[in-house]
Parts: sequence; C-alpha cells; structure tokens
Amino acid sequence: MKKTMSSLLAILFLIFAFQPAGAWAAQAGKEVTGREFKVIGYYSGDLFNEPLEKLRTDQLTHVMYAFLIPKEDGTLVELEKPDQLKELVAKAHQDGTKVFIALGGWVYKNQPLAPVFETVAASPAKRTLFIENVCALVEAYELDGVELDWEHPNANTIADYESLVLELGAALDRQGKELTAALNGAWSPIQGPVAAMLITEACLERFDFINVMAYDMNDGEHSPFWLSQTSLDYWLNRGLPAEKIVLGMPLYARPSWLQYRHLVAQNPDYAYSDYAPTTPLESYYNGLNTLREKTVLALKKAGGVMLFDINEDTEDETSVLSMIDDLLSRTAHLSREELNCYVTVVLDKKELVFSEEEGLGVPFIDENNRIMMPVRKPLEAIGAKVGYDEPSRRVIVEKDGITLQIPIGKNTIMVNNREVAIDTRPLIKDGRAYIPLGACFAALGYGVAWHGDSTTVFLFQSEK
Repeated sequence: MKKTMSSLLAILFLIFAFQPAGAWAAQAGKEVTGREFKVIGYYSGDLFNEPLEKLRTDQLTHVMYAFLIPKEDGTLVELEKPDQLKELVAKAHQDGTKVFIALGGWVYKNQPLAPVFETVAASPAKRTLFIENVCALVEAYELDGVELDWEHPNANTIADYESLVLELGAALDRQGKELTAALNGAWSPIQGPVAAMLITEACLERFDFINVMAYDMNDGEHSPFWLSQTSLDYWLNRGLPAEKIVLGMPLYARPSWLQYRHLVAQNPDYAYSDYAPTTPLESYYNGLNTLREKTVLALKKAGGVMLFDINEDTEDETSVLSMIDDLLSRTAHLSREELNCYVTVVLDKKELVFSEEEGLGVPFIDENNRIMMPVRKPLEAIGAKVGYDEPSRRVIVEKDGITLQIPIGKNTIMVNNREVAIDTRPLIKDGRAYIPLGACFAALGYGVAWHGDSTTVFLFQSEK
C-alpha cells in the first residue's frame, strides 16, 4: 500500500441547508462535460493471484497494472507475470479499456524505491537508458501509457524528477502514449504536503492526468470524505483542470490492512459502514456509502475516480465498482445543473434507488432548498401505508399508530390531528405527489442528515 500523509484531524459537520456549487456533470456514458469520466482500477499482479476473468474491464476506463520496478542502472526488473499482462491488455482492449503500467511504488522487497529513482534521474545517461527501456516495454505489451509512481521527490531531487517527467513524457508522446502520476492528496485546499507542493507546473502540464492518493493519512482518519474535498480543491487551486484530476479511493482498512472484500465476508453489514471492530486490530475504511459520496463529489469537481486495488472489491451487490457503474448510468443524461441537484437517498444505511424508468418519481430540491421526495416509494420502504384522498387533495400516511395528513399546496401537515407548520409545500409534479422529506420522516420517528457537498440524505430510525 502507499504511504502519503501525516496525521491531521478535522470534523465533517452534517448540515441541512442546501448550498449549490459548481458541477461537472456526466453527459453521456462516462462523459464529463464532453470529456471522459475516468474509472480507474489498480491491478497489482504481483500482490494477488486473482483470475483475470473476474476483472470487470467493461466497467473500467483504465487499468493501472502494478508494478514495474526500476533498477539503479536504468534497467528494469523483469515482470513476474508477463503472460498475465498480455492477457489483461487483450481483455481490456476488447472492452475499450486502456492499460497503463504503474512504474515504481513505495517499496520493492521491503526496500524503498525513492533512492532508486533518485539515482536514475540524477544521471542523464541512466535517465535516457531508463526511458528507452520503459518505452520498449510499453511498445512490446501494447500498453496505452505509464503512471510514474515515484514516492516521493524532495527539495534536493525535484529538478531531476522534472527532467525525468519531461523526457519520459516526450518519448511517450512520440509513441502516441500517455503519462500520468500518482500524487499526494492534501489536508488543506491551499496547503499540501511538501511532496505535493514541490511538483512543478511543468510536470503538471506534461501529465495527461493525475491520480490523487487521498488516503493513508492515519489509522482513525484513513480516508475521510473531507480529505477528498480538500485534496481535489488543492489541485484545482494549483490550476490543474478538473478533467485532469482523478480522486483516489482505497479498498482496504487501517490499521488492520484488511481488504474490503474480506471485511464484507466477515459481515455483510460492514459494506455499509466505515468501521469494523476486527481483531487483533480495528478496521477504519470506506464503505459503499462514503465511496458513493466521493464518486458524486468527483463527478462535480474532478475527472474521475481511482480504486486501489480493484482486486480487493467484492463480486455481489456490495461491489464498489458496480455501485460506481450504476451511479454513472443513472446520472449520464443529466446536465451540470441537474447533477448539482441530484439527490441520493440512503435509508437505514442502504441506498434507496430512484430511477426515472420506474415511473415512481425522483427526489429533487425545490425553490426553498428543501428536499422533495416522491411519496410512495420511501414511505412504503419503511412499512408505512400510503393513500391519497382526491376530494381533499391529501396524502394519508399511517405507521405504528401515527397518522399523517399531508395537504397538497399548504404549509402545514397534520400529525395525529395536531397541526404542524412546515417551511415548504407538498406538490403534484408529473402526476406524482411529492412531500417535504425532513418534516414527514421526522414525524414518523426518523432522523434526517443532509450532506450538502454530495447532495446525499441519510434517513435512520431515531433512538427512542
């Protein structure tokens, strides 16, 4: 796994007021404002022994095959599984998916690789030989590009890093190939870690895109949502176009280092949490709900998402990759403004999916910045009985001895014949009744939490 950050704590407040922000919308397929929204999976061939047929290249735009190891003399360590890479390229290209080779990484055989990169990059002759060897391998395996994973240049080596980036980028460009890099996230929108701040503008211009490692900050705060926010904002504030920034998301826990798939195998409910009381070490990680929120954030502010490592995913309804693919499919037709107001609903930790194809309505945010919910699906999902009285234009809801009367077009609801004022009006839209989410669910004993940056609402049974 990759080390990237030192510790810093922060609190992500749950707020209820909707605050619109700029959006990068999925226009068609995996397109973001006319550009491809990248869905990248690292595939660590040397770490896992998973059959290639399990790799869902049809749900990915890129595979980063890890790792190609440099030697100090400018040559390369031979790939341990060359046939695997050939098969992967053939499979991926059949699905229109690109394959890059990830060059470097944190360690090799328990030895840090940064000193190896430093030795190679400091010598023009070794640098030239190294680039020739990398380009020859790219050509031999019909790869689409290279990811430079030098972790990390320092103040004494950044000039050599830039030389390597510019020369390798130019050589790959002549082959019609791409160059990307794995770079640090940041705990502040304006202040990155030293390794990130050192990356020069010339390097950023040369990279076709960057994979932002917004994880490994510390154990309890391994990869929180707010770190994704600040990491994207940091690189945006450096002047990098949104479409060149890919948000990295981990599929492993700290400090246990258990994989997401192994956590879910222990307990399927762990898929919907960010913490598991595993032994001998606890597990802090990203479950489906956090990863969905991060994907929505990336749709609005970046050019894609990256999973490290794709082999750590599950293959059933808890699959992270399938969740991402489904979200992109549901939002593909939305404009920027529509995506910015797209509401995801999580009921008792699991997403309650709304789709236009169902014909049951989809949630939206009204002119008062309040979430309006189509009445039948969410209320029936919590076991409520729902009816509509046409003469009085009232929605009637009954659950656990509570009766709600929700008059269309009025700023009040009746809770067991007690009038309660609400700050927005229920309405009929496209033949469907819509009710204000917060007031109605609160009356039925549910708590409501609103995450404005990902336009996600969480509904949960309140403690009695």
